[in-house]
Amino acid sequence: MKTKKHAQWMRTAALLSALILTVTLTACKKEAAQPPKTPEPAPTEQTTPGQTTPPGQTTPQPGQSGQTPPGQTGQGGEAAKPPEEAPIKIGQLQYTEIERTSVATAAKNAGVPTYYLPERGASDDKIDQMATSAKLLTLKYYKMTILESPEEIKPSGKVESKQEVKLRNGTGQWVTVDGKKTLYLKLDKTYIALSSDKLSEADLQTVAESLATLK
Repeated sequence: MKTKKHAQWMRTAALLSALILTVTLTACKKEAAQPPKTPEPAPTEQTTPGQTTPPGQTTPQPGQSGQTPPGQTGQGGEAAKPPEEAPIKIGQLQYTEIERTSVATAAKNAGVPTYYLPERGASDDKIDQMATSAKLLTLKYYKMTILESPEEIKPSGKVESKQEVKLRNGTGQWVTVDGKKTLYLKLDKTYIALSSDKLSEADLQTVAESLATLK
């Protein structure tokens, strides 16, 4: 009997040992199957204002100026101003003998028997071009344009406003077309129109008052 019980106990112990060995091997396999843990990266230091410059940027060194925005100067960020034009001065106009002869010929070709030239205008102004058509003489100065005709000169375009003005040599009328003003007047039998993008209304009235026939 003891021999039989001893044999049973030995079998039981052997089964327990096998079971423990199986559990141990299974646990080892699971642990080996798990991937190794990657260590977390160490936190980077943040850059605070006044310490270091972020990558890709440069800090202006003392004595070096920064970039100037477009349309601004390097001083105070003020925009560059265009040079101002010198104010126009009204003075006596001079005509050469060739100019006088050319105007007389042009007036004859245009059919304007009595024509006028201004004796006053911008001090540096001169006749630049002359043009003629049927009953119309066009004198283009550098700073103004004068039209003369034995027939009434009518505005080309929709008239926006009219304003009568008293001149030393008669009565004139300012007529506005497309925002541009033209001074119309009549001297004897000649109709005249004066316009300018350079001269003021007062200056152009001075020019009109100085219109005279050639002597």
